[in-house]
Amino acid sequence: MTQLSSTLPPRLQNNSNYTSAYNQIRGLENSLQTRINAGETLRSDMIACRILGNLIHFAPTDEARSAVVRDILSAGGDSEKMLDSGKRYFEHLLRIFKSNKGQIPTPSNHASRPSFDRKVDMMADLLDDAPLSHSTAKKRVLSSRIPIPGTLLILHQALVRDGYRCVITGAYDFPSIDKCPELMEEAGPDASCAFTELCHIFSASTSVSLENGDKRTYAATAYTIAESFGYTTIQQDLNGEKIHRLENVMTMSTDIHRFFDGLKFWLVQVGQDTYKVETFNQVVNRLHGGREVKFTTENPEELPVPSPDYLALHAACAKVAHLSGAAEYIETILRDAEEIPVLAADGSSGEVLTHLLRHVVAH
Repeated sequence: MTQLSSTLPPRLQNNSNYTSAYNQIRGLENSLQTRINAGETLRSDMIACRILGNLIHFAPTDEARSAVVRDILSAGGDSEKMLDSGKRYFEHLLRIFKSNKGQIPTPSNHASRPSFDRKVDMMADLLDDAPLSHSTAKKRVLSSRIPIPGTLLILHQALVRDGYRCVITGAYDFPSIDKCPELMEEAGPDASCAFTELCHIFSASTSVSLENGDKRTYAATAYTIAESFGYTTIQQDLNGEKIHRLENVMTMSTDIHRFFDGLKFWLVQVGQDTYKVETFNQVVNRLHGGREVKFTTENPEELPVPSPDYLALHAACAKVAHLSGAAEYIETILRDAEEIPVLAADGSSGEVLTHLLRHVVAH
């Protein structure tokens, strides 16, 4: 977890709303730190605070930045309301890019944002359930010789578009090259191979099992936040089986997929459909940091490349998650939940309990 910068970048300093909101968050951070130094346990509050501050820094667009600033200013200086906003972004924005999200938060109303809650309710009414997990679909594609209808075709289409290779490392998909002599000949004797998976930018689990009311509200809240950031067609674009659309998926080897889903790295656009791997993780940086990734397609209409808008939001959230401590916190909570069989008598597991009690609907 990294302390917020003392100032905003020069480009943002001329906007009085940005600077006012950021100064309030910096003041809140200082107040929390004083209480932490005095012995209070306020890790989740500090993370929520730093999420807000880092979103002002790293929001993917000025429209997204303005939405965060409106949230902060609408709190009228009330620390609890500001922290509630930060926690909402933690639960419903940062976590939608992690496939292993644990359990889904219990819906809560936000007293300072009644219009937001109304939008969530409207969004929930529009959501459809995604019918199939990508792992199940891939098994059916690889084992079938007959035409595959509907969303199952996406799995094969992504492999075709990506040249049957991991988009990050260039390793060929082993089952594909094993079954296709022509592909093996194309790859050459020195080509590397790996087992690949369909990697979603927006996690597919966000659109699964929506018959559960809390899960539907969770997904609706996530999409409502994305819409407030300027992604105005996000619900229509990713609703139901469309979560598997080609613009939201990439072919990745199993280990790379886990790094991406864990927010260990992200892709920053440096040119037309060209990206650079960025990371704060030393291991990932040594292996893949700075690697250039170029998305190509022979048929843009039928086989479109991943959406730069989706990748930009993923990149922003990954940066914010690491700088605020949210990424580490998610992993710690899930690990502690597995390792603590009973609650400690001295209350030391209270933070885990508090977090888990807010997550009552199984993922």
